[in-house]
Parts: sequence; C-alpha cells; structure tokens
Amino acid sequence: MFITPNIDAQNSFGLAGYRAPNRQGSSFGNSFELNPSNFSLLKDWGISFSYGGEFADDVSSNLYLISLSKRIGAHNLSARYSPGYQKEFLFTSNESIVGEDTSLQSLNSSFTYKELLGLGYSLKFSDELSAGFTLRYFNQEFNREVLNVNFPGDTLYITSENEIEKINFWKTDIGINYSPFKNLFFSLSSINLLNFGELSASAENEPFEIRRDKGAMIGVNYSPFKNFDINLLFETNNSFQTGFDNYFEIFNGSLGIGLTAFHDKYQSPFIAGIIPALTYSTKLFGITLSAIKYFSDRGSAHSFTEFKEEGITNIINNKYSFDKAVLTFTFILNTIPERLVKLLEVDIVKDIYPTFTESYIDSPFAVGKAINLTDKPVTVKPACRIEGLNVDLIQSPNVTIAAGDTGLIKYYTIIPESYTKEKAEISYANFYLTTINEEPDDQSQKAVLVNGKNSWDGKINNLRYFIKYDSDFSMTYSKNILSQYKENFDTLQSLFFPFYKVKFIFENFIKRLVYISDPRASEEYVQFPNETLKLKGGDCDDLSVSFSSLLESVGIQTALVDYKLDDGIRHVNVMLNTELNPDQAKLITQNENKYFVRKNVTGIDQVWIPIEVTSLTDFETAWNLGAEKFFNEAVNNYELAKGKVEIVDIY
Repeated sequence: MFITPNIDAQNSFGLAGYRAPNRQGSSFGNSFELNPSNFSLLKDWGISFSYGGEFADDVSSNLYLISLSKRIGAHNLSARYSPGYQKEFLFTSNESIVGEDTSLQSLNSSFTYKELLGLGYSLKFSDELSAGFTLRYFNQEFNREVLNVNFPGDTLYITSENEIEKINFWKTDIGINYSPFKNLFFSLSSINLLNFGELSASAENEPFEIRRDKGAMIGVNYSPFKNFDINLLFETNNSFQTGFDNYFEIFNGSLGIGLTAFHDKYQSPFIAGIIPALTYSTKLFGITLSAIKYFSDRGSAHSFTEFKEEGITNIINNKYSFDKAVLTFTFILNTIPERLVKLLEVDIVKDIYPTFTESYIDSPFAVGKAINLTDKPVTVKPACRIEGLNVDLIQSPNVTIAAGDTGLIKYYTIIPESYTKEKAEISYANFYLTTINEEPDDQSQKAVLVNGKNSWDGKINNLRYFIKYDSDFSMTYSKNILSQYKENFDTLQSLFFPFYKVKFIFENFIKRLVYISDPRASEEYVQFPNETLKLKGGDCDDLSVSFSSLLESVGIQTALVDYKLDDGIRHVNVMLNTELNPDQAKLITQNENKYFVRKNVTGIDQVWIPIEVTSLTDFETAWNLGAEKFFNEAVNNYELAKGKVEIVDIY
C-alpha cells in the first residue's frame, strides 16, 4: 500500500515560527500550538487570518485560519476557525475486484483529520504573571472500502462498499507565563493535558487515531539588545525549536526579520527544517510573510505499514509535510483609549483631620509613583476623591514625566466646611491619573482614616486650625466684651491697647469657665471655642485654644507654649504679643522675668507675656504663673534650647 499524506508531528509547531511573545503586533496570539496559555498583548479587539500555499506536485492554496480576540480588563478571550488545518491520507489496498468490463479495480480508503476550531482564555494577574488555557476541537474520519460476497443463486457476486467511522474529541491545555524582567520571558504549558467528548475507535481504526501522548512545553525568550530576541521552545518528547528575531523601527512601525529552526523526533535530519519570517507591524495592523522549508525529500511515497506504526500526533507538520508559504494579516481595533501612564503605587502619608483644612491644601495627604509607558514626555493630571468627604474630584498639580521614566505624584484634598461628623471612620480614597483622554489612564483605591471634627493629632502647631475655626464667633464674643470697656480705652494711650484688650478679655473669659480634665485625652479630642464657652470648661488644650482664638479675632498676635515633659505628659499655655518695644516693657512690669522679647510676624522685636490660662483666677495671677513656669523651665533650665519647650506661632 502507498500513501501520499501531509500531516505533522511537533505539538508546538506554528506556521509563522516561534515569534517573541513580548513583542506587540506579532501573530503569536493566533497560534494555540505555540501558546496554550492564550497569552496576548492585545488591548481590545484583534482580528487575523492566515492564507497560504503548499508546494507539492501541484501547488494548492488554503485559508488556514481566521481568529478573533477580545480583552476585557485583565481577561483575554480568543476564538479561531481553522478550515486549513485538515489533511487527508489516501491509500490503495492490495485487494481488487473484477468489474463488468473484466478490468481490475483496486480498493481505496482514506483517513481525514481536521482541527475545526479553538477557544482560548487567559487572566493577567500582573504585568509579570499570567495564566490561561486553550480548548481545541478535532474531527477524525476513517473511510474504508471493503468487499461484500453474495450468493443469490449459483452466481457469485463480489461488490464493494464504504465503511465510515467518525471520532471527534476536544483537547485542552493550560499554561503559565512569567516575565521577571522586561527582557526575559518564561512560559510553561502542558501537552495533551485533557481529552474528552471522544468515542473509542474500532480495533481496526484505533492505530490510526491521532496520538496524544502527554507532556510539557517550556519556552524562554531573551532580549540581549533592545530590538533583538533569542527564542527557545522545548518539548519533553525531545522536540524543540529555536531562533531569533531582529526588529527595526521604520515608517511609524516595526519591521521584524526572524528565523526559526526546528527539531522533531519523528523527522530527519536532526534539524528537520527552518521557518524564515518577515513581519511589519504598527499599532493598527500587522503583516507576516513566513515560509516552511524542510531539509528532507518530501516527494517520496511511504508505505501503509510505516504509516500505521508511527501514527499521527498533529496535523500540519511531520515527515509527510510539504514546503509552505503563509501570509498572515492582523488587524487591531482599539476602542479603548491607549494608556500612557500607570500608577505603580500610592501611600497615605497622613490621616484626614477635618479641621486641618489648610494643611491638605499646602501639603499632600498621599504620594504615589507613576511610570510613563511611552517614548515621549507625558503630562499627568492627578485627581482624587475621598468617599464620604468629597463630592467632586479634587485636582492636584500636573506632573510631567520623561519618556519611560517614573514620577512622584502628590495628591491634595479639600475638606468641605459642611463636614460635621464627630466619630472617626475608615473611608476609601480613589486616586486617578489622566493624560490626553477623558477617562483616567489608571486609578487606584486605598483605605484612609477620616477622623472626627474635633480630632487632633497631638501636634501643637495643628491647634492653630481649632483657633482659626469659626473666627466670626470669636470676634463677636471678644467685641462684646471690649465694648463694655469703651470708657477705659478712651483714657488710655494707644500703645497700651493690646495689653488691656488681653486683660479685659481674660477677666471676662475666666469668669464663665472651670478646668475639666478631658476624659477623652487619649483620643486627642479638642473643643472649638464656641463649644468650650457653651460647656463652660475644658482642659489646657481647650482653654488655650479658646483664649488664643478670642485674642486673634481682635488682632492680638498669639503663640502656644508646648511643654514636653519626660513622663510623656504635655502641657500648653498661651504667650501673647503686647506690641510694646523692649524699652517700653517697664511700663507694664518692673520684673524682667515676666516678659520675653521675641519677634513679631514682621520680624520686629516686641514684648511677649506668657499666660497660664488654666489658673482661672485673675489676669495678674495667670500672668505670674505663666511667667514663672516659662522662665523656670524654658529659660533657666535651657529646655527651650533643648527643644523640650517649644513656642508655636499661630499665624
């Protein structure tokens, strides 16, 4: 018996050779043979088809495959129809029959193998790691011509008829891809992992079924230079293919030249053939012209016995295959705007304290890092929104990132005046990066603590926000007090006005209050001035904040004195500017330890006096206590120089 089949053996064999999987625009994603994990760099839709010719005695042409791919987020889906993935094996039996014209007629049989369609799915876990599977449907048809002998009478009749047996099955394989570096790519996948949906062939046809020995396939792609790749794909049955691809930037696209050599344990010589390929690709389309050249004689016939013993493992490449030329077209339909930048990470650098409104305008509450994915500088427009706090997106300053570089992204926020929640809660901040598109190029979400309205972080300089809060209330309250002393001011020189404003406001302020140790001190809770006056008491933080707010509202410059004790307990009192020059200090006191000379907001030396607000007795006593504590601890013990006592200006 003699056959003239065209069938292949190497599982990983592709019509365009082993293309670099990390190159955009290659036809790698169309070949489930090379790519059982369905790995693809596709961003949206992809359509491709391959058409080619086979160089046997007569040149025949085929539409090998049509494929459609779609990416949805991190998921990639593919489907292909492969009408050209079919081969028919014809052979002639040694048996024959005599026709009515007494001529001999040989009995013929045919075996047909088809891969009709394939489906693929992959999931991108990160830029470095992805995994997926492919599902392929095969059809096998065994058509045998057999003899039938009939004795209707004294006459012997011998006729022939066809016996047809069809065996269909699905084959699935899985794979994983890992790229630890941009120039290094690894893949690991199965060969014939699962087969299902098949019917067992008859004993007579079983030797001719497609053989599905299980194995594994390991791939590696390395780019020692920017536009040069070296590839190796090894099967555990000792078949392999290796090659290189070299790319050139030309006409707003990439021109690639590749050469793949393959070894198949079922074929000879050791290097059974080569696959040269020429590719041109852009962001919109790709064209690949490839050829398959075998190094052994493909014109000789093979015996049926040989065919039966070796079997069939694949459909498009083995020792019976002929040289081919294949043209592959790929079209990319990108309805998703191209992402120019990626947000690598975002860190919350400070929690949200709703009263610290100005601090979030002046300094970021979160800092991120972004990378420019393009070869040109990109201007990034950051924005964020904290759930439950912001209704609209809060824009942050634009950042320009150089080509391929990373940049620091600072996120600011605005605290609305309408925020009045008293309890802290965990919220979420949504961070966005936008470039030229209306939709963000990338976004991220992080949990953030939004404290209550009265929450304080324990930093004395941040008490200024409580002092400045609701300044209209403080101004009205202070002016009502000072209006009672109009006659006194009429008899005073103007240089004493600041000093006596302080005295009159304090005398009236303390009449209404008592010192109350804050049971919520561990929660860093601070009352607003109107709350302290309404509750008629508070701790040192509350009283100092209220008194400072009343003075600041009528133009008296104040500062907070922070006493940091060794046992961790802290105390706060107020220091205020009398606006007297140092040589005028004796006009209010002869005791040099009752005042402190320091600069005002414009840098001029003036007389400041410390007040212990918690004394709640009278102005003179509060002044004495404040001055005694300040000079004993801050000046005489050098704790001001050591940093254990700190003066924090309100302005």
